Amino acid sequence: MAFELTILGSGTSQGVPVIGRDYPEAFLANPKNHRFRPAAMVRTDEICFVIDTPQEFRLQMLREGVRSIDAVLFTHAHADHIMGLDDCRRFCEMTGGRPLPIYARPEDLRMLKTVFGYAFVEGRKPSTYLVPEARVFDGPFELGDLLVTPLPLPHGSMGSSGFLFERGGDKLLAYCTDCKEVPDPVVERIAGVRCVVLDALRKREHWTHMSLDEALTAARRIRAERTLLTHLTDEYDHDVDQAELPPGVELAHDGLKVMLP
Repeated sequence: MAFELTILGSGTSQGVPVIGRDYPEAFLANPKNHRFRPAAMVRTDEICFVIDTPQEFRLQMLREGVRSIDAVLFTHAHADHIMGLDDCRRFCEMTGGRPLPIYARPEDLRMLKTVFGYAFVEGRKPSTYLVPEARVFDGPFELGDLLVTPLPLPHGSMGSSGFLFERGGDKLLAYCTDCKEVPDPVVERIAGVRCVVLDALRKREHWTHMSLDEALTAARRIRAERTLLTHLTDEYDHDVDQAELPPGVELAHDGLKVMLP
């Protein structure tokens, strides 16, 4: 069975380019330096779902030609990861109002219900409304043909959740964005995964995200077949900085697809 990862957005919370900042023409000419806020999509033969719904979610769905999704997984409830949730109303509308499963930690679900309270109210709604079906996770759960294991990650005061996706004991993908480090228990759990996506915000140290050096250290410990770095600021000039990375490690870019047969 096929497993396809699509990087919907590889940028940081402000996106790239940043409002009100001047850039060299060569930087802007490279489409890989244009980064939407962070999100990903996974497709298998049985299911299609997204991880997070940032502000550009509608544009990401249009760019990839997505006509349906089966679920949404949330890493945490920061604005750059949730504010596009209402765009999922179109998926509900096209299925005649069928509820869309929303997987989140309890604290993130509470925030989603605060921001999108109108969508979570019970009772009849207009046919164009978002119809979320809240599903709290506190341990591994099945999603289509995949086993999903939430991975607790340190990220400021609220933390975040990474995800390990497995099928038949095969560690296919670990998605670990928005974290200051990958803790030892998580490294042990995902070691040897076929593909890992890691937070690598910028080259300088940051108090809630991994820097490039910290991400590379995590990558060496995880020993994935392929490592993608995401949640990138405009400190990265894609082609220039990619040339400096070790084998098996690459800067993610919007629209990047990874196929795992």
